[in-house]
Amino acid sequence: MDLTLTQLRMFVAVADAGSVRAAARRLDIAQSGVTQQLQKLEALAGGPLFERDVRGARLTPIGERLRVRAELIVGECRKTEDEMRQLRGELTGRVALGLAAEATMRLFPALLASYRERCPRIDVHLTSATSRMLTSWVRDGSLDFALALIAPGADIHDMETTPLFDSDVAVIARRGHPLARSRTLADLQDAEWVSTRQRGGGALGNKLSALFEHAMLAPPRIAATTEAVFDTLHCIASSDYLGLEPASLAGHPFFREHVEIVPIAERAATTPVCLLRRAGVPLTPAAQELATMAVSYARMLLLQRDA
Repeated sequence: MDLTLTQLRMFVAVADAGSVRAAARRLDIAQSGVTQQLQKLEALAGGPLFERDVRGARLTPIGERLRVRAELIVGECRKTEDEMRQLRGELTGRVALGLAAEATMRLFPALLASYRERCPRIDVHLTSATSRMLTSWVRDGSLDFALALIAPGADIHDMETTPLFDSDVAVIARRGHPLARSRTLADLQDAEWVSTRQRGGGALGNKLSALFEHAMLAPPRIAATTEAVFDTLHCIASSDYLGLEPASLAGHPFFREHVEIVPIAERAATTPVCLLRRAGVPLTPAAQELATMAVSYARMLLLQRDA
């Protein structure tokens, strides 16, 4: 008995829905059909994929392992089906992209509006996360592409990258902070910081430590770390914590009335924001259109800045 795509699709649907009944409703098929396909899949797996009780169906360890591969396979099949339709001239389907916070705030609203005019029947799904997470999701096919920070030493050997713009970081404080007019990093050595960094480290957190080390100061006092720039900026705006974050965000309408840049002389290194995609794997026509527009919009930003 061979594994089939139908079995994997039904398995993923049950895992997502939490029960066979809910999955059957979502798929618009008989519950008995879902149960039959799951039984065949469990026979192939050599054990149960779900633990069933009154609360529904929960994945077993075997099921958890299978779900990772099943979602990749089902996702690639969906992309292939979308691509075939789009190559026939039917601009329907879905594009999943990831955006680092700075790319979201600088590019995405205008980019989305323009893209919707060209491709109104394409569903666009946006994921925001740390650049390391975005890279991993591009790698496993969860995202078509991402606009992410590429830190020095990042493992992108299997990726194609297109530079978009450099991300300059600055020390950011709430408006009216007692240290807001400081001129050197030494003036900030007793302050506490909130740092955006993913589990296991992160480019911005490392930049903060490197900045202090280069100035031959004791390491910064990190009060907390977050995994999202927005969380960090909200902390900064409502407390006396400082942060080292993309300078452009301090001027964004969401934050400019609440935070400001501390004009210290020391500067951290810039990090390129790049369009990141899997090497050797073509994008669907709809995803390629959005990626091409993202590059064009980024270049227009640079021209406006240099004008």
